[in-house]
Amino acid sequence: MKESKVYIIILNYNSYEDTIECLESVMKLKYSSYEIILVDNASTNNALHYIREWAAGTSGNTISSKHQELVYPLVAKPIPYNLLEEKEIEPSEHPFTIIKAAKNRGFAAGNNIGIRYAISKKDSRYFWLLNNDTVVDKDSLFYMVKYHESKNIIGILGCKLLYYDYPNTLQAVGGIFNPLLYTSKHLGEGMGANITKSDFRKIDYVIGASMFVPLGFIKEVGLLNEDYFLYYEELDWVFRAKNTKWEIDWCADAVVYHKEGKTIGSSSNFKKRSDFSEIEVFRSRKIFYTNFPKNTFSFWVSSYLIIGNRIRRRQCKLASTFFRILHK
Repeated sequence: MKESKVYIIILNYNSYEDTIECLESVMKLKYSSYEIILVDNASTNNALHYIREWAAGTSGNTISSKHQELVYPLVAKPIPYNLLEEKEIEPSEHPFTIIKAAKNRGFAAGNNIGIRYAISKKDSRYFWLLNNDTVVDKDSLFYMVKYHESKNIIGILGCKLLYYDYPNTLQAVGGIFNPLLYTSKHLGEGMGANITKSDFRKIDYVIGASMFVPLGFIKEVGLLNEDYFLYYEELDWVFRAKNTKWEIDWCADAVVYHKEGKTIGSSSNFKKRSDFSEIEVFRSRKIFYTNFPKNTFSFWVSSYLIIGNRIRRRQCKLASTFFRILHK
């Protein structure tokens, strides 16, 4: 039986070392019917130059990794690839494509560039949106395809997301959304890696570091919402899919290791973040409320509580920024 075609979409922004390590692990997947689309989201350093050097085999033959069993031996070089500009995207011959975004318009917009290109190839069945600061288990894609095809009504499928630096510790299997506070929380965070499906059967949304999506879902629900620069894109997708046949689920056999905190991801957890990240979370939370305006009273009360908490921490500048966002 012919394997379903998967397009793996990876977004790079100024972090070529993470991206190269991720690509090396992806290229060792046991599932064979896939293509890689790397979208460089208008990096402001030489990240794309170094990635091209890596593909050409001129950047040396060592990669620093805490998961050498998933990265080594390194893929033979040179690796043929297509290099495209966003404005001139057209189907190309090689299974590895690099697309240069004209501008950094955020997580959703960057991934949408890759999805549109994959759809233009006319043979896509699935899309795997994967953070560049991840390393994947060799069987992860096989298990996600197998799990999806056993159900066939999953709109967004997550995985067992483990901490890259603590591989026996769970980052999350997904998240739950609090409709009163308009906040979210990771499920399973800090638990052991040996958890099973019976531990968490229901999730509200999939963590943005790894989202496996079928073509049918995108045709019915649409692409990621580009109103958001960072954060809340997953929840927006889920809420737009309400009242359709599509379910949200996670696959316990598919394992991905994530360097949470090293690069900005797309989840909406409020702890241990830079001011930039906190501002983007708060901004996206307001956008999400605007798009799905329920529980108005609790949203505004909780928003002022967040602002008050920043004042209590003597983060007055951050509190002032939050206030301006809230009343914009």
